Amino acid sequence: MESLPPAIVDFIHLLRPLVRAEVLTSFSYLMLGILIGEAKDGTARASVFAGPDYWPQRLSDLFCRHKLSPQAFMAKLVEGALACLYPAGLPARLFWIADSTYTEKPYAKRMASVGLFHRTKRVAGQAKHLQGHCYVFAAHLYQHAVAKLPQWASVLVGALMYVKGRSIPALVGALAPQLRLPRTVQHVWLVDRGILSRPLLRALAELGHGVVGRVRCNQVVYFAPAPEAGLATRKRRPRVYGQKCRVDQLQRHCADRLREQKMVLRVHGRERIVKVWDTTAMLRGVWRGRACPVRVIILSVPGLKLKPWYLLTTDLDLEPCEAVRAYDGRYQIEVNIDEVKELGLEQYHGRSGQGVRRWPLFLCLGQMILKLIATRVLPVALPELQWSWYERENTVGQVQRRLIEACRPRISRVKAARPIRQKLAKAA
Repeated sequence: MESLPPAIVDFIHLLRPLVRAEVLTSFSYLMLGILIGEAKDGTARASVFAGPDYWPQRLSDLFCRHKLSPQAFMAKLVEGALACLYPAGLPARLFWIADSTYTEKPYAKRMASVGLFHRTKRVAGQAKHLQGHCYVFAAHLYQHAVAKLPQWASVLVGALMYVKGRSIPALVGALAPQLRLPRTVQHVWLVDRGILSRPLLRALAELGHGVVGRVRCNQVVYFAPAPEAGLATRKRRPRVYGQKCRVDQLQRHCADRLREQKMVLRVHGRERIVKVWDTTAMLRGVWRGRACPVRVIILSVPGLKLKPWYLLTTDLDLEPCEAVRAYDGRYQIEVNIDEVKELGLEQYHGRSGQGVRRWPLFLCLGQMILKLIATRVLPVALPELQWSWYERENTVGQVQRRLIEACRPRISRVKAARPIRQKLAKAA
């Protein structure tokens, strides 16, 4: 641990209150192995950073035997990320992203929670299903300056494992309260159209959180009913819903209800002027007997053969252009998932369910540290590699290689000279 920069050691020790004193050493060795890359091919390989009197079995006990609250761990990750990103105070609105991913383990036997899942992409020579685990990740979306221009970035703050009988939107709704987000600001979740559903809207509305998500073109929305003449003389139940329309037909049938704006957005690698239409509508079926007010946003790029995007948000105070810019950063969680897979998400071979659930949480901490260093939020001085074939120095993978270079010579256990080696040296 002496070779690691002090800022990284201090960030790891933020989780000291969650583990016992005798477990903190094993936890530090595991995080060092994740950051350096030794734990990718096996968590026991992280013991090479320990002394000769350390037992590698203690790393397995960290996954299976020692007590560690996953809710408290994720809450501590959120607290540490917000403290580093917003030292002057939290903004009025924070954005969070949720998405799911699969880890393929075709040769796993007697491993907890292993199931069969549909492949999202067809792979030649492989079956339509894959055997492995499914995880739901949550990330915090923030802006950082690159060449004096703000760009989106995100850090992973929590994960839940899929269990049979619960849907992905239900898991996202269960993950949100476990993060223990601060109640003094407004929280908005960014999800794709595969996760945006009525159970998710219902679960997040109970927490007071908003949602921005993409909907399908056949999504039906309703408008407020028109006031009826002579309502006071007629005894009937007041109407809750008025005219209904599909979102892809709003511009044709309800053009008078739409408000048009223009904004600049980066599309296909260039800054382009896009057209934005928005209107206030209602969703049916979220709650019984009452409507769910939403804002429908239609996004179109003139000059490109791209189909319009239809967005839906439950935060009516959020400006449409700001909602579009925020959803433009949703793809950052796809980058985070690739980064956490490079750190070894699929390489964990433990069989216990507790270990399978804890492993992505440890990787979230490792990815957060590397991402904060890459976006220059966590100040750590690392040597530059200056490769002629790869000029970018501030990616998570490159920061990990720079960290390995900074820790040279590699810390490893000092092995005692064996008698055979002594004889060979004497014979030479």
